[in-house]
Amino acid sequence: MSRRPFRVEGFSTLRLSVLDVARSRDWYEKFFGVAPVEDLPDFASFRIAETVLELVLADEKSPISNGGSVGYWLVDDLAGTLSLAEELGAEIYRGPLAVEEIHRTIVQIRDPFGNVLGFTEVFK
Repeated sequence: MSRRPFRVEGFSTLRLSVLDVARSRDWYEKFFGVAPVEDLPDFASFRIAETVLELVLADEKSPISNGGSVGYWLVDDLAGTLSLAEELGAEIYRGPLAVEEIHRTIVQIRDPFGNVLGFTEVFK
């Protein structure tokens, strides 16, 4: 096998298309407990650990996602994460599911605006 011309250094950005940037920004600010680093009428972004979460106004090229490709945030307290998500109006979409092969529990939530996010926790 030949050497690749690049090396993956990690996951950088997760972009969610939303119908209302301001309402989504407010929800994610409460959920993650961090203020946006960029805050415009049609765009907001947050730095969460080493990842940037971007909220962009949905359009025909970037519609709302109901699943499809789902990124998973690694958290240290999955039950607490899900509790807060539900308290803020999200719903559990899939799971929780124990995945023995990777020694993690995974779950997907649907935020109050229709986007699906994944969360995972290493087995304790």
